[in-house]
Amino acid sequence: MEIPWIINEQTKVKHNLLNSYIKKWAGILYNQQVRMGLPEILVYIDGFAGPGLYWNNEAKENTCSGSPVIVAKTANQYIDNKPSRRFIIIGIDKSIECVQILQKELNKINRHNQYWKSIHAEFDNVFNSLLNDLESKKFTLPPMFVFIDPFGFSGFPMNTLKRILKYERAELFINFIIYDIIRFLNEREEYMNDLFACTDFKEANEFSSSEKKQNFLINLYCKQLKDIAKAEYVMPFRINTPNQGTRPKYYLIHASKHIKALKEMKDSMAKHSDCEYKFEAIGLTDSQFELFENPDKIILKERLIDFLKNGSKKQIEFTNLENWAYANTNGIKKTIQNALIELEKEKIIEIERHPRQRKSTVTEGAIISVL
Repeated sequence: MEIPWIINEQTKVKHNLLNSYIKKWAGILYNQQVRMGLPEILVYIDGFAGPGLYWNNEAKENTCSGSPVIVAKTANQYIDNKPSRRFIIIGIDKSIECVQILQKELNKINRHNQYWKSIHAEFDNVFNSLLNDLESKKFTLPPMFVFIDPFGFSGFPMNTLKRILKYERAELFINFIIYDIIRFLNEREEYMNDLFACTDFKEANEFSSSEKKQNFLINLYCKQLKDIAKAEYVMPFRINTPNQGTRPKYYLIHASKHIKALKEMKDSMAKHSDCEYKFEAIGLTDSQFELFENPDKIILKERLIDFLKNGSKKQIEFTNLENWAYANTNGIKKTIQNALIELEKEKIIEIERHPRQRKSTVTEGAIISVL
């Protein structure tokens, strides 16, 4: 069977990010399960798995791994260290050729006899059947990471994502292909209804520019992930088209119920943001989702000042402020700390540190107040 695709640069970006995050995700959750006295079991589901292999170039001389195989190799590393661990991997694809290639590759590297299964099916159908079975048996699902990387915009309706996120330790990582969505917005209304779980997407037609349509639709989708799918934290990452500023190639959206998951994903993104397909982490405000701001105009310090001045408490502990900033701004730990230090030097805020904390930084336990 012939491997169907040659890998492109944007796919490499997705794979690098996935690999970076899954390594941290597995380590954190395995350690957590040990502390809680739980069996060490993790579940990874690839909703549009593909063949698990790509050709490296047009010459088709060498292959490289696709997402389910990348995760399987990471799983091997963790199980090598502790063979009692389990790492379930399920790849789902509607192409029988892809399913067969993937299963062959998984079998080849499955040296710990784990449950690694490639399934020929539509993602939505098989996943709902799986959840029906689990719920009928009242089975407690282990931590689960679901990667949804479709060619287009169908096959992963919002109501299915809602069922997934009903599980406390489930996470979603979605490739939101905005240019296809805009292209077929008025031609595939039944799919758009499933995608957004509402008809508000039609309001995008009121905008004349493609950029404003994109802004409206990505905001609407993230809002629905919170309102309908009940994600606590939603972080969209704009993957910028090379040499075209902040024009998006597509969006990668992470959704979960835990701030720790959001912070780890955002930190993973930051490590890969210097690639050709530069990403922008776009933080949403608590109160509105109307439009994403131009990342060139986002000023972290101003966002922090607004939050501190308009908050219900006159003082806030650094970790609580950091959590808010991770979820609602484009900041990560280093940039949040730097912004606070600058605000302190400008005498806009006061930072009350523990005696042993250095004046040149701000860390856990420090109390921040507006002057």
